[in-house]
Amino acid sequence: MFDIDRWREIWASIASNKLRTILSGFTISLALFVFIVLFGMGNGLQNGFQKEFFQAGAMNMYIFGTQTSETYAGYQKGRNIVLENDDLDYILENYSEKIKYISGEYDQQLSVKFGGESGSYSVKGVNADYINMVNYQIDKGRFLKSEDLKKQTKSVVVGRMVIEDLMKGRDAIGEFINIGSGMYEIVGIVSSKTNDDREERMIFVPITTLQTIYGTRDLPTITVTPKDGVSTAEIGEFSEDLRSDLKSRHDISPTDPNGIRIWDSSEQMSDTNAFFFVLTIIVFVIGGGSLVAGVVSIGNIMVFSVKERTKEIGIRKALGATPYKIITLIMQEAVMITLLFGLIGILVATFLVENINEGLADYFIYDPGVSTESLVMACLILFVAGFLAGFLPARYAAKIKPIDALRDEK
Repeated sequence: MFDIDRWREIWASIASNKLRTILSGFTISLALFVFIVLFGMGNGLQNGFQKEFFQAGAMNMYIFGTQTSETYAGYQKGRNIVLENDDLDYILENYSEKIKYISGEYDQQLSVKFGGESGSYSVKGVNADYINMVNYQIDKGRFLKSEDLKKQTKSVVVGRMVIEDLMKGRDAIGEFINIGSGMYEIVGIVSSKTNDDREERMIFVPITTLQTIYGTRDLPTITVTPKDGVSTAEIGEFSEDLRSDLKSRHDISPTDPNGIRIWDSSEQMSDTNAFFFVLTIIVFVIGGGSLVAGVVSIGNIMVFSVKERTKEIGIRKALGATPYKIITLIMQEAVMITLLFGLIGILVATFLVENINEGLADYFIYDPGVSTESLVMACLILFVAGFLAGFLPARYAAKIKPIDALRDEK
Protein backbone atom coordinates (compact mmCIF):
# COMPACT_ATOMS: atom_id res chain seq x y z
CA MET A 1 0.00 0.00 0.00
CA PHE A 2 1.01 3.62 -0.58
CA ASP A 3 2.34 5.04 2.70
CA ILE A 4 2.50 8.85 2.57
CA ASP A 5 4.38 9.04 5.85
CA ARG A 6 7.10 6.77 4.55
CA TRP A 7 7.51 8.88 1.42
CA ARG A 8 7.72 12.04 3.55
CA GLU A 9 10.38 10.39 5.65
CA ILE A 10 12.38 9.39 2.59
CA TRP A 11 12.13 12.91 1.20
CA ALA A 12 13.23 14.39 4.53
CA SER A 13 16.27 12.07 4.51
CA ILE A 14 17.19 13.16 0.99
CA ALA A 15 16.60 16.85 1.75
CA SER A 16 18.92 16.69 4.75
CA ASN A 17 21.79 15.54 2.49
CA LYS A 18 21.09 17.46 -0.71
CA LEU A 19 24.65 17.87 -1.99
CA ARG A 20 25.65 14.27 -1.31
CA THR A 21 22.47 12.95 -2.95
CA ILE A 22 22.84 15.20 -6.02
CA LEU A 23 26.49 14.27 -6.57
CA SER A 24 25.74 10.55 -6.28
CA GLY A 25 22.62 10.83 -8.42
CA PHE A 26 24.57 12.75 -11.06
CA THR A 27 26.75 9.67 -11.55
CA ILE A 28 23.65 7.63 -12.35
CA SER A 29 22.33 10.34 -14.71
CA LEU A 30 25.68 10.54 -16.48
CA ALA A 31 25.86 6.75 -16.86
CA LEU A 32 22.43 6.53 -18.49
CA PHE A 33 23.13 9.65 -20.58
CA VAL A 34 26.34 8.15 -21.95
CA PHE A 35 24.66 4.80 -22.61
CA ILE A 36 21.67 6.27 -24.48
CA VAL A 37 23.75 8.73 -26.54
CA LEU A 38 26.32 6.12 -27.56
CA PHE A 39 23.61 3.57 -28.32
CA GLY A 40 21.67 6.09 -30.40
CA MET A 41 24.78 7.19 -32.30
CA GLY A 42 25.64 3.55 -32.92
CA ASN A 43 22.18 3.01 -34.43
CA GLY A 44 22.66 6.14 -36.56
CA LEU A 45 26.03 4.90 -37.77
CA GLN A 46 24.52 1.55 -38.71
CA ASN A 47 21.68 3.32 -40.55
CA GLY A 48 24.23 5.45 -42.38
CA PHE A 49 26.30 2.45 -43.35
CA GLN A 50 23.22 0.67 -44.67
CA LYS A 51 22.11 3.79 -46.56
CA GLU A 52 25.48 4.51 -48.14
CA PHE A 53 26.84 1.04 -48.82
CA PHE A 54 24.01 -1.46 -48.69
CA GLN A 55 21.24 -0.05 -50.82
CA ALA A 56 19.21 -1.96 -53.42
CA GLY A 57 21.38 -4.72 -54.80
CA ALA A 58 23.52 -5.05 -51.69
CA MET A 59 22.53 -8.69 -51.26
CA ASN A 60 22.79 -9.58 -54.95
CA MET A 61 24.81 -12.57 -56.13
CA TYR A 62 26.69 -12.13 -59.41
CA ILE A 63 27.41 -15.35 -61.29
CA PHE A 64 29.81 -15.51 -64.24
CA GLY A 65 32.15 -17.91 -66.01
CA THR A 66 35.95 -17.68 -66.14
CA GLN A 67 38.83 -19.77 -67.48
CA THR A 68 39.33 -23.13 -65.82
CA SER A 69 42.65 -23.72 -64.09
CA GLU A 70 42.56 -27.53 -63.86
CA THR A 71 42.19 -30.37 -66.37
CA TYR A 72 39.02 -32.40 -65.85
CA ALA A 73 36.85 -34.97 -67.69
CA GLY A 74 39.06 -34.86 -70.77
CA TYR A 75 39.13 -31.06 -70.96
CA GLN A 76 42.37 -29.08 -70.78
CA LYS A 77 42.77 -26.22 -68.36
CA GLY A 78 42.28 -22.72 -69.75
CA ARG A 79 38.83 -23.53 -71.14
CA ASN A 80 36.52 -20.47 -71.22
CA ILE A 81 33.22 -21.05 -69.43
CA VAL A 82 30.28 -18.96 -70.62
CA LEU A 83 26.86 -19.20 -68.96
CA GLU A 84 23.77 -19.50 -71.14
CA ASN A 85 19.98 -19.21 -70.93
CA ASP A 86 19.79 -22.87 -69.90
CA ASP A 87 21.85 -22.08 -66.82
CA LEU A 88 19.40 -19.36 -65.79
CA ASP A 89 16.50 -21.76 -66.30
CA TYR A 90 18.31 -24.40 -64.23
CA ILE A 91 18.83 -21.95 -61.36
CA LEU A 92 15.16 -20.96 -61.40
CA GLU A 93 14.01 -24.57 -61.52
CA ASN A 94 16.19 -25.76 -58.64
CA TYR A 95 16.46 -22.72 -56.36
CA SER A 96 13.18 -20.84 -56.85
CA GLU A 97 12.37 -21.02 -53.12
CA LYS A 98 15.52 -18.99 -52.35
CA ILE A 99 15.24 -16.41 -55.13
CA LYS A 100 13.35 -13.11 -55.08
CA TYR A 101 14.56 -11.75 -58.44
CA ILE A 102 16.81 -13.06 -61.20
CA SER A 103 18.09 -11.54 -64.42
CA GLY A 104 20.53 -12.47 -67.11
CA GLU A 105 22.79 -9.70 -68.46
CA TYR A 106 24.30 -9.28 -71.89
CA ASP A 107 26.38 -6.14 -72.60
CA GLN A 108 27.51 -4.48 -75.79
CA GLN A 109 29.31 -1.18 -76.30
CA LEU A 110 27.44 0.37 -79.21
CA SER A 111 27.19 3.60 -81.14
CA VAL A 112 24.01 5.49 -80.33
CA LYS A 113 22.60 8.33 -82.45
CA PHE A 114 19.75 10.79 -82.20
CA GLY A 115 19.39 13.59 -84.71
CA GLY A 116 22.81 15.07 -85.21
CA GLU A 117 24.20 13.84 -81.88
CA SER A 118 25.97 10.53 -81.29
CA GLY A 119 28.05 8.71 -78.73
CA SER A 120 29.23 5.32 -77.57
CA TYR A 121 27.21 3.80 -74.73
CA SER A 122 26.94 0.54 -72.83
CA VAL A 123 23.79 -1.23 -74.00
CA LYS A 124 22.69 -3.92 -71.57
CA GLY A 125 20.17 -6.65 -72.27
CA VAL A 126 18.27 -7.51 -69.09
CA ASN A 127 15.08 -9.12 -67.80
CA ALA A 128 12.03 -7.25 -66.51
CA ASP A 129 13.03 -7.85 -62.85
CA TYR A 130 16.30 -5.97 -63.26
CA ILE A 131 14.85 -2.60 -62.16
CA ASN A 132 14.03 -4.13 -58.74
CA MET A 133 17.60 -5.35 -58.25
CA VAL A 134 19.57 -2.14 -58.72
CA ASN A 135 19.78 1.46 -57.51
CA TYR A 136 17.74 2.97 -60.31
CA GLN A 137 14.48 4.84 -60.18
CA ILE A 138 12.06 5.43 -63.04
CA ASP A 139 11.80 9.15 -63.82
CA LYS A 140 9.42 8.88 -66.76
CA GLY A 141 7.60 6.15 -68.62
CA ARG A 142 8.19 2.56 -67.60
CA PHE A 143 10.80 -0.16 -67.42
CA LEU A 144 10.90 -3.26 -69.62
CA LYS A 145 8.05 -5.74 -69.25
CA SER A 146 7.83 -9.52 -69.63
CA GLU A 147 5.83 -8.88 -72.80
CA ASP A 148 8.81 -7.01 -74.26
CA LEU A 149 11.00 -10.05 -73.70
CA LYS A 150 8.47 -12.50 -75.12
CA LYS A 151 7.92 -10.47 -78.30
CA GLN A 152 11.57 -9.37 -78.50
CA THR A 153 10.45 -5.79 -78.98
CA LYS A 154 12.79 -2.93 -79.77
CA SER A 155 11.77 -1.02 -76.66
CA VAL A 156 14.53 0.74 -74.78
CA VAL A 157 14.97 2.38 -71.39
CA VAL A 158 17.70 5.01 -71.24
CA GLY A 159 19.62 6.65 -68.44
CA ARG A 160 19.09 10.32 -67.63
CA MET A 161 22.54 11.37 -68.89
CA VAL A 162 21.87 9.77 -72.30
CA ILE A 163 18.95 12.18 -72.67
CA GLU A 164 21.16 15.06 -71.54
CA ASP A 165 23.94 14.11 -73.98
CA LEU A 166 21.91 13.35 -77.10
CA MET A 167 18.59 15.13 -76.65
CA LYS A 168 19.60 18.05 -74.44
CA GLY A 169 17.00 17.14 -71.85
CA ARG A 170 13.92 17.13 -74.13
CA ASP A 171 10.97 14.85 -73.41
CA ALA A 172 12.14 11.65 -75.10
CA ILE A 173 9.31 9.20 -74.30
CA GLY A 174 8.01 7.79 -77.60
CA GLU A 175 11.01 9.03 -79.58
CA PHE A 176 13.05 6.62 -81.70
CA ILE A 177 16.79 6.33 -81.17
CA ASN A 178 19.38 4.60 -83.37
CA ILE A 179 21.37 1.91 -81.51
CA GLY A 180 23.94 0.03 -83.57
CA SER A 181 22.12 -0.68 -86.81
CA GLY A 182 18.56 -0.62 -85.47
CA MET A 183 15.92 1.86 -84.37
CA TYR A 184 14.48 1.54 -80.85
CA GLU A 185 11.54 3.28 -79.19
CA ILE A 186 12.27 4.98 -75.85
CA VAL A 187 9.68 3.77 -73.32
CA GLY A 188 11.33 4.91 -70.11
CA ILE A 189 13.96 7.11 -68.51
CA VAL A 190 15.80 6.09 -65.34
CA SER A 191 18.23 7.79 -62.99
CA SER A 192 20.66 6.52 -60.38
CA LYS A 193 19.67 6.80 -56.73
CA THR A 194 23.35 7.37 -55.99
CA ASN A 195 23.69 10.13 -58.61
CA ASP A 196 26.35 8.16 -60.49
CA ASP A 197 26.77 9.70 -63.97
CA ARG A 198 28.36 6.51 -65.29
CA GLU A 199 25.32 4.46 -64.30
CA GLU A 200 23.04 7.08 -65.84
CA ARG A 201 24.73 6.59 -69.21
CA MET A 202 23.43 3.01 -69.46
CA ILE A 203 20.81 1.85 -71.98
CA PHE A 204 18.57 -1.15 -71.28
CA VAL A 205 16.90 -3.37 -73.89
CA PRO A 206 15.13 -6.75 -73.63
CA ILE A 207 17.84 -9.38 -73.34
CA THR A 208 16.00 -11.63 -75.81
CA THR A 209 16.12 -8.85 -78.40
CA LEU A 210 19.87 -8.35 -77.99
CA GLN A 211 20.59 -12.09 -78.04
CA THR A 212 18.54 -12.55 -81.21
CA ILE A 213 20.33 -9.70 -82.98
CA TYR A 214 23.73 -11.18 -82.14
CA GLY A 215 22.66 -14.80 -82.60
CA THR A 216 23.66 -16.03 -79.17
CA ARG A 217 22.27 -17.57 -75.99
CA ASP A 218 25.23 -16.43 -73.89
CA LEU A 219 24.72 -14.77 -70.51
CA PRO A 220 28.05 -13.28 -69.42
CA THR A 221 26.46 -12.53 -66.04
CA ILE A 222 23.48 -13.86 -64.11
CA THR A 223 22.36 -11.71 -61.20
CA VAL A 224 20.31 -13.20 -58.35
CA THR A 225 18.59 -11.39 -55.48
CA PRO A 226 17.93 -13.78 -52.57
CA LYS A 227 14.56 -13.69 -50.83
CA ASP A 228 14.07 -11.24 -47.95
CA GLY A 229 15.14 -12.34 -44.51
CA VAL A 230 17.96 -14.59 -45.70
CA SER A 231 20.97 -14.34 -43.39
CA THR A 232 24.51 -13.72 -44.62
CA ALA A 233 25.43 -17.27 -43.60
CA GLU A 234 22.55 -18.66 -45.68
CA ILE A 235 23.63 -16.53 -48.65
CA GLY A 236 27.12 -18.00 -48.35
CA GLU A 237 25.70 -21.54 -48.31
CA PHE A 238 23.41 -20.76 -51.25
CA SER A 239 26.39 -19.41 -53.19
CA GLU A 240 28.49 -22.52 -52.53
CA ASP A 241 25.67 -24.92 -53.48
CA LEU A 242 24.95 -23.00 -56.68
CA ARG A 243 28.60 -22.83 -57.64
CA SER A 244 29.00 -26.57 -57.10
CA ASP A 245 25.96 -27.38 -59.28
CA LEU A 246 27.03 -25.08 -62.10
CA LYS A 247 30.55 -26.52 -62.08
CA SER A 248 29.03 -29.98 -62.42
CA ARG A 249 26.84 -28.81 -65.34
CA HIS A 250 29.89 -27.43 -67.17
CA ASP A 251 32.26 -30.35 -66.37
CA ILE A 252 34.58 -28.29 -64.17
CA SER A 253 36.71 -29.95 -61.51
CA PRO A 254 35.14 -29.64 -58.02
CA THR A 255 38.53 -28.50 -56.71
CA ASP A 256 39.03 -25.85 -59.40
CA PRO A 257 38.80 -22.37 -57.79
CA ASN A 258 38.00 -20.91 -61.23
CA GLY A 259 35.58 -21.79 -64.02
CA ILE A 260 32.49 -20.55 -62.18
CA ARG A 261 32.79 -17.51 -59.97
CA ILE A 262 30.05 -16.14 -57.71
CA TRP A 263 30.46 -12.82 -55.96
CA ASP A 264 28.18 -12.18 -53.02
CA SER A 265 28.22 -9.82 -50.06
CA SER A 266 28.08 -12.47 -47.33
CA GLU A 267 31.69 -11.98 -46.25
CA GLN A 268 31.44 -8.18 -46.29
CA MET A 269 28.12 -8.28 -44.44
CA SER A 270 29.54 -10.67 -41.85
CA ASP A 271 32.44 -8.28 -41.26
CA THR A 272 30.00 -5.39 -40.94
CA ASN A 273 27.79 -7.27 -38.49
CA ALA A 274 30.87 -8.21 -36.46
CA PHE A 275 31.94 -4.55 -36.37
CA PHE A 276 28.56 -3.36 -35.09
CA PHE A 277 28.44 -6.21 -32.58
CA VAL A 278 31.80 -5.08 -31.18
CA LEU A 279 30.54 -1.49 -31.18
CA THR A 280 27.49 -2.55 -29.17
CA ILE A 281 29.69 -4.39 -26.68
CA ILE A 282 31.85 -1.25 -26.27
CA VAL A 283 28.74 0.85 -25.63
CA PHE A 284 27.53 -1.60 -22.98
CA VAL A 285 30.96 -1.74 -21.35
CA ILE A 286 31.26 2.05 -21.14
CA GLY A 287 27.66 2.54 -20.05
CA GLY A 288 27.83 -0.43 -17.69
CA GLY A 289 31.06 0.83 -16.12
CA SER A 290 29.53 4.24 -15.51
CA LEU A 291 26.40 2.64 -14.09
CA VAL A 292 28.42 0.47 -11.71
CA ALA A 293 30.18 3.62 -10.48
CA GLY A 294 26.76 5.19 -9.93
CA VAL A 295 25.48 2.15 -8.03
CA VAL A 296 28.54 2.19 -5.76
CA SER A 297 28.03 5.89 -5.18
CA ILE A 298 24.36 5.45 -4.26
CA GLY A 299 25.31 2.52 -2.07
CA ASN A 300 27.84 4.69 -0.23
CA ILE A 301 25.34 7.45 0.54
CA MET A 302 22.89 4.85 1.78
CA VAL A 303 25.58 3.45 4.11
CA PHE A 304 26.20 6.94 5.48
CA SER A 305 22.44 7.48 5.77
CA VAL A 306 22.06 4.26 7.77
CA LYS A 307 24.93 5.19 10.10
CA GLU A 308 23.50 8.65 10.70
CA ARG A 309 20.12 7.14 11.49
CA THR A 310 21.39 4.34 13.74
CA LYS A 311 19.52 5.61 16.81
CA GLU A 312 16.38 6.19 14.81
CA ILE A 313 16.52 2.63 13.42
CA GLY A 314 17.16 1.25 16.90
CA ILE A 315 14.14 3.07 18.30
CA ARG A 316 12.00 1.79 15.45
CA LYS A 317 13.06 -1.78 16.18
CA ALA A 318 12.48 -1.26 19.91
CA LEU A 319 8.95 -0.11 19.09
CA GLY A 320 8.30 -3.25 17.04
CA ALA A 321 9.51 -2.48 13.53
CA THR A 322 10.40 -5.74 11.77
CA PRO A 323 13.63 -6.24 9.76
CA TYR A 324 11.45 -6.39 6.63
CA LYS A 325 10.13 -2.85 7.23
CA ILE A 326 13.63 -1.52 7.87
CA ILE A 327 14.97 -3.18 4.72
CA THR A 328 12.11 -1.91 2.52
CA LEU A 329 12.50 1.63 3.89
CA ILE A 330 16.21 1.81 3.00
CA MET A 331 15.80 0.08 -0.37
CA GLN A 332 12.83 2.25 -1.30
CA GLU A 333 14.95 5.33 -0.75
CA ALA A 334 17.81 3.91 -2.84
CA VAL A 335 15.50 2.88 -5.69
CA MET A 336 13.79 6.29 -5.68
CA ILE A 337 17.10 8.20 -5.91
CA THR A 338 18.33 5.89 -8.68
CA LEU A 339 15.11 6.10 -10.69
CA LEU A 340 14.77 9.88 -10.28
CA PHE A 341 18.27 10.74 -11.47
CA GLY A 342 18.37 7.88 -13.98
CA LEU A 343 15.18 9.08 -15.67
CA ILE A 344 16.65 12.58 -15.88
CA GLY A 345 19.67 11.14 -17.69
CA ILE A 346 17.45 9.08 -20.04
CA LEU A 347 15.18 12.02 -20.90
CA VAL A 348 18.06 14.42 -21.60
CA ALA A 349 19.93 11.83 -23.70
CA THR A 350 16.79 10.84 -25.65
CA PHE A 351 15.96 14.49 -26.39
CA LEU A 352 19.54 15.09 -27.58
CA VAL A 353 19.72 11.98 -29.77
CA GLU A 354 16.33 12.58 -31.38
CA ASN A 355 17.12 16.20 -32.24
CA ILE A 356 20.67 16.19 -33.64
CA ASN A 357 20.04 14.79 -37.11
CA GLU A 358 21.24 17.98 -38.79
CA GLY A 359 24.87 17.86 -39.87
CA LEU A 360 25.54 14.26 -38.86
CA ALA A 361 25.09 12.90 -42.39
CA ASP A 362 28.63 14.07 -43.15
CA TYR A 363 29.82 11.47 -40.62
CA PHE A 364 27.58 8.69 -42.07
CA ILE A 365 25.17 8.99 -39.13
CA TYR A 366 21.53 8.92 -40.25
CA ASP A 367 18.46 9.07 -38.02
CA PRO A 368 20.19 8.34 -34.71
CA GLY A 369 17.69 7.17 -32.16
CA VAL A 370 16.84 4.71 -29.45
CA SER A 371 14.03 2.20 -29.74
CA THR A 372 11.26 1.90 -27.17
CA GLU A 373 12.59 -1.55 -26.27
CA SER A 374 15.98 -0.03 -25.41
CA LEU A 375 14.37 2.62 -23.20
CA VAL A 376 12.34 -0.04 -21.39
CA MET A 377 15.54 -2.03 -20.90
CA ALA A 378 17.25 1.09 -19.51
CA CYS A 379 14.42 1.55 -17.00
CA LEU A 380 14.71 -2.08 -15.91
CA ILE A 381 18.45 -1.63 -15.50
CA LEU A 382 17.72 1.42 -13.35
CA PHE A 383 15.39 -0.52 -11.09
CA VAL A 384 17.90 -3.34 -10.66
CA ALA A 385 20.66 -0.80 -10.02
CA GLY A 386 18.59 0.88 -7.30
CA PHE A 387 17.84 -2.50 -5.77
CA LEU A 388 21.52 -3.43 -5.67
CA ALA A 389 22.52 -0.01 -4.34
CA GLY A 390 20.18 -0.32 -1.38
CA PHE A 391 20.42 -4.03 -0.61
CA LEU A 392 23.65 -4.17 1.41
CA PRO A 393 22.97 -1.01 3.45
CA ALA A 394 19.43 -2.28 4.09
CA ARG A 395 20.73 -5.63 5.35
CA TYR A 396 23.16 -3.80 7.62
CA ALA A 397 20.34 -1.65 8.98
CA ALA A 398 18.14 -4.70 9.60
CA LYS A 399 20.87 -6.29 11.76
CA ILE A 400 21.24 -3.29 14.08
CA LYS A 401 20.30 -4.24 17.63
CA PRO A 402 18.15 -1.71 19.52
CA ILE A 403 20.41 -1.70 22.59
CA ASP A 404 23.52 -1.02 20.51
CA ALA A 405 21.74 1.67 18.52
CA LEU A 406 20.64 3.51 21.68
CA ARG A 407 24.21 3.49 22.95
CA ASP A 408 25.44 5.03 19.69
CA GLU A 409 26.53 8.61 20.32
CA LYS A 410 26.73 9.75 16.70
